[in-house]
Amino acid sequence: MSFKNIGCFRFIFILLSAGLLAIHAEARKVKLGVKPGLHFEPKVLHFLPGEDIELTFENSDMMLHNFVLVKPGMRLGIVEAANALGAKGPELNYIPVSDNVLASTPVVMPKKKATVRIKAPLKEGKYPYVCTFPGHGFLMHGTLFVAKTEPKELTAAPIKKQGSPVSVPEDLQSTLFSPNTVTPCVACIGVAPTGEVFAGIDQIGSLGKGGGKGRIIRLVDEDHDGISDIRTEYALIDNPRGLIPVGDKLYVLHTKWGEGTKFEGMFLSVLEDKNRDGLADGPPKHLIKEISTRKFNQARGVDHTTNGIRMGIDGWIYIAIGDFGFVDATGTDGRKLTMFGGGIIRVRPDGTELETYANGLRNIYDVAIDPFMNVFTRGNTNDGGGWNMRFIHEIQTGEYGYPKLFKRYTSEIIPALVDVGGGSGTGAMFFEEPGWPAKYNDVPMMCDWGRGQLFIHRITPDGASFTQEQENFIKCGRITDVDCDGSGRLFIGSWSNSGFKGGTGGYVARIVPKGWKYKAFPDLQKRNAVDLANLLTTPSAKTRLHAQQEILRRGGTGKEVLAVAVDKRQTPRSRVAAIFTLKQLLGTKSHKDLLKLIDDPAVAEHALRALADRKTQLAGLPQAPFAQALQNKHPRIQVAAAVALGRLGDKSAAKALLGVSNPPMTDPLPGFQPTPQEKTSGSSSQQSPVIEKASVHEFDIDISGWKELYLTLGDGGNGTGSDHGAWFDPILIKKDGSTIKLTDLKWSKATQGWGKTRIGFSATGAKLARKDGKLMHAGIGTHSIGFINYKKLPRDIIRFKCTAGLASTDHGGKVRFYVSDKPVKKFAGGGKTQIAEGPHATPNSASILPHIARQALVALEAGSACVDAIGTPNQSGALMALRYMHKPEAVDALIKRFEDTLESETKQRIARSLVRLVNKEKPYKGDTWWSTRPDTRGPYYYPTPWEKTDAIKQALEKAAKTGDASTRFVITELAKKDRAEIPGL
Repeated sequence: MSFKNIGCFRFIFILLSAGLLAIHAEARKVKLGVKPGLHFEPKVLHFLPGEDIELTFENSDMMLHNFVLVKPGMRLGIVEAANALGAKGPELNYIPVSDNVLASTPVVMPKKKATVRIKAPLKEGKYPYVCTFPGHGFLMHGTLFVAKTEPKELTAAPIKKQGSPVSVPEDLQSTLFSPNTVTPCVACIGVAPTGEVFAGIDQIGSLGKGGGKGRIIRLVDEDHDGISDIRTEYALIDNPRGLIPVGDKLYVLHTKWGEGTKFEGMFLSVLEDKNRDGLADGPPKHLIKEISTRKFNQARGVDHTTNGIRMGIDGWIYIAIGDFGFVDATGTDGRKLTMFGGGIIRVRPDGTELETYANGLRNIYDVAIDPFMNVFTRGNTNDGGGWNMRFIHEIQTGEYGYPKLFKRYTSEIIPALVDVGGGSGTGAMFFEEPGWPAKYNDVPMMCDWGRGQLFIHRITPDGASFTQEQENFIKCGRITDVDCDGSGRLFIGSWSNSGFKGGTGGYVARIVPKGWKYKAFPDLQKRNAVDLANLLTTPSAKTRLHAQQEILRRGGTGKEVLAVAVDKRQTPRSRVAAIFTLKQLLGTKSHKDLLKLIDDPAVAEHALRALADRKTQLAGLPQAPFAQALQNKHPRIQVAAAVALGRLGDKSAAKALLGVSNPPMTDPLPGFQPTPQEKTSGSSSQQSPVIEKASVHEFDIDISGWKELYLTLGDGGNGTGSDHGAWFDPILIKKDGSTIKLTDLKWSKATQGWGKTRIGFSATGAKLARKDGKLMHAGIGTHSIGFINYKKLPRDIIRFKCTAGLASTDHGGKVRFYVSDKPVKKFAGGGKTQIAEGPHATPNSASILPHIARQALVALEAGSACVDAIGTPNQSGALMALRYMHKPEAVDALIKRFEDTLESETKQRIARSLVRLVNKEKPYKGDTWWSTRPDTRGPYYYPTPWEKTDAIKQALEKAAKTGDASTRFVITELAKKDRAEIPGL
């Protein structure tokens, strides 16, 4: 992140508009500071109307902040606009160009300060001030009162809050279950079906270091009035980040700090309380060790670390991995796993069979799992567009692309369901409990710390996935987690006003419907086998899960469970619970009965998944039923079959998988269109070559007879970020030799991809200057894709002359300029339409089955079958799968096919896969982290040569030199995009 111009304020702090007058020499001095946890200090200021103020903003925090004063009612609009600045944010100090901004400082570094002179508005009112640094503005704000008398907010004694601190809909009621004096800094909660609430207290915080400040508090509400009565310190444990109570066990995700501030690892562990005294019987037993990288937890703190855990009805514990990732996480069976970046992993409750579930996420905090094993997360992207949140349906083996693929290779990922804007996702759960109004039931609930909201997502089936609509549900400042018990009590944890290094704020709240009556959860240990199987049919997800766990604890033949699984009168979710209970109870002995259920469309998907769910229990499973299911008319059944075939490990499944592997739309190749030679007469359209750095292009064009003039700025092939183009000293020449400055004329219409098109200014709002530093007298700054249209040219115009180049505010842009008498509808090679990519947060259910099928082909290492599919109807899917097969034998076969192929388009499509295979990702050793603004160019974060690199380069170089111009162009452009350095191109 660069703040080279931190001393050069982009804004004139004193605006003569909006009632602001000229500054006098003397001014009242006012100090504004920062408190940890994203707070201004003070949060309330008072200026007299028209008063001269010298405000000094001192940043005592460890984070970067700014001060932005805005017009009344405009705070959130300015915050959203700042988040949308994307890669332009740093150079603009994260302050959008807007008349609603009255005054500001630049971004102030930690332990630094900045001073701004302000003339208070003449109009009395409440003027918000806010920090617009990404992710801060939803919390860090205050109010400037412009008034003749001191406002009561400064003089009145603080009012003590009564009742619950959360705001709920009218048909619900909330209580303060546990105050900050008992549960400060609530990082996570886990609720037993019987109502005991386990609160993970983390007074180290996300950026603090050192041990001894974490603990788990057990809370019990004996009289069910919504206020905890019994509170015990269940265990002392550092950085608790996830809790799952099951019987007398408590699964906990946590760290361990050694002497001083030495980080000694992150673990998934289990605690036990066999005597039920509310205290753990001993130290935690580790199920997974090294589940987050030591280096960056030590250096930075535990903010991008591994976070929430949730158990599914399949019995796996699902774990949310932040983008610190991990190296050689080790389960109790010695199995090791490494993850570069964020994702979801899962493990059996005894710490065995550790495996990856989904890849390519950022800093997710938790997972929500519905009764049908749909997994949902609320994760943010930090993709240069702010800390935006994406609601994602996580499909097993899916690649979600962050940060390497989701911007420029979106055809190769599963997109999120929606980008909901700024925020900071925390806890999550799928809520399904009787006794609640239907509108709040059977929905994913997602916490957002940044927005202070518990959101509901209304999901609608869409093929193998969903579409969704987000709704505000419960307002809770700095909400961290959500869970429920088996009687329908919903609990929320909050960080409240604690800071990034802990504090004393925090609480747990309880929410129930109005008129709710407590109903005791059944004593599972006193129920017989038939009763427990019947509990799998209840409408309570909590009850089904814990009845299942009691069945598994006891063991048995499973006949009662099988009766539920095959009973078509039961709801599908009840039968699914029975299917996964049967699988866990009997292992391979369940396969005979589960295979029969593949023919039942109501549960076929889940029978397929359960059969292949454990890689340790695949022996003897036939491949045929899974291959046949790929042709089922139900997309979810097809996807379950594709996942299973990838797990079975039988390469003979490749042919069936290839049959469903083609994407819904084949990626276009780079369009070949040679840049025409410049002409001085006769043409109605002229264009520049690609312009980058300090290069310029001189236009001198005969425009005799033109009735309109179009000046177009296109992308030059590396995306539209930082494309600050400009038309320097543009003139029109008349027949008599006289000239007209184009900047003296008014255009009919001007549009741009970002910023604003202005005479004398860059798109950023800075004064216009040439990138090459040479003198200019006048000019028009814009941003790709930019169009400027002059509809009525003066008479007798015969020529247009101009120097086109990048403005001084450019940071790595590449552009192409066009001058024409009609709108430009098609850009030249290297322009915006060179390699089309789709959005990364728009549902695309048609892409899911092909994606999962290709993932299965990669897992099977089915390179030979994929090469054989070139030239067949399955070519597109085969070549996409081959991009991920860094296997010498597969590459050798692909090179041979490439060299033997004469047909131009097929050869170019093979080249696309070979270019990708030039490099591979550097093996992750836990020694690097991409920080909060990673490189999104892809397709590898660290492109690294491997044993077949030279052979691939030689084949591509030969084809480029001996092939036609189109093939050479395509290989060259693909190599640029994939960052593959091929000599001779």
